[in-house]
Amino acid sequence: MKFGPRRVGAALVAMLVFAPAASDAAPDGSFWGKVGGAGAAGAASAPRPDPSAGRDDIAALLERVETEENAGRLDAACAMLERALPRFTGAERSATWFRLGMVRSKLGRYREAAVAYAAVVADGTADSAVYSNFAEVLMAAGRLPDAEARYRDAISAANDLGVGDRRERAHELALAYYGLAVALDRDEQPAAARETMLRALAHDPTAAVLKVASAAGGDLFFVPEGDVLYYLGLAAEAEGRDGDAQAAFRDFLDRVPRGRWARAAEAHLARKAGTGRANGAAQSTPRILAHGTVLATGGIAAPLVDAAWREQLGILDECLEGVRVTLRATLRMAIEMDVDARGKITRVVAKVPPPFDERFARCVESVTKQRLRFSGPAPGRPTLARTELIIGIQ
Repeated sequence: MKFGPRRVGAALVAMLVFAPAASDAAPDGSFWGKVGGAGAAGAASAPRPDPSAGRDDIAALLERVETEENAGRLDAACAMLERALPRFTGAERSATWFRLGMVRSKLGRYREAAVAYAAVVADGTADSAVYSNFAEVLMAAGRLPDAEARYRDAISAANDLGVGDRRERAHELALAYYGLAVALDRDEQPAAARETMLRALAHDPTAAVLKVASAAGGDLFFVPEGDVLYYLGLAAEAEGRDGDAQAAFRDFLDRVPRGRWARAAEAHLARKAGTGRANGAAQSTPRILAHGTVLATGGIAAPLVDAAWREQLGILDECLEGVRVTLRATLRMAIEMDVDARGKITRVVAKVPPPFDERFARCVESVTKQRLRFSGPAPGRPTLARTELIIGIQ
């Protein structure tokens, strides 16, 4: 995941205002080798930071970099940032590293981009967006286990966002889960990939994030170019939209026929060709495949609501007995509940689609109210929470 210049500018202003000063040292990216002069040797030979370099200086630098980027002169923008690094410390240095990671990504220099994002992490200023960007360039460089670890860091960082940031939290979680799903799929972990993709869609029900990323010239984009088509294919496949999935994977192969992940896309198309007809007719009892709390206001934070559901999803199995769905179909339902200051659920409303009926909805409401429990002390304040769940065949 990457943010374009306008979004990044706002984020970096906040970083410069609020972030504490960090050490002058930058990681040498030893797992990649020394790149771009970073590391102990580079730090030792670099000139001492100019104490007169202040916020106006970093703002002017980023404006000049944006001008070069908009004009398509990415190499010039990259060189400008690399020359500026030695004169900055603290938050200004982190901001420079972050922008350098983005420019190197656009140039296809993914290993060097990873070094830049590693520097932000080492400075202690990384948020969910930094970890997601870091993970994305690691995946582009073929380092799937490392990418999966950084996506999980992004999920953890997003879960730490406060209650008042629920929209940002949902957005960041969706991005991180989307990336993790693709990394797991390419790492030949299809079951984990599907579950993770459904978690992403629980936070982004209309896949709006992927649609925005697929628009040319936007503030949000994926690297390498065209990679968003793989994300769209995997999302459609997880939701049982086989036609859309095949179209997206074919478009991906048309865009990058000899790319690193072409064989993975071809494998998806081959599986669909062999199993599509059989899957269309088969029916079975569904289960909860993924869930995500998209709203939690009051005494219990969204991660705690998620944790309660994660540990107790089995309470809904009795309601699902007798329900039949096609093998590849996935359905979305929502559960809204009020919790009092003591942590007791006082009201539950289940919003369910066909083929689920009124009986199923009442069962879910009753079971949730009677059996769902939250860990920890009494919240002290009432809570309103909404959790979305994906239902399908495992």
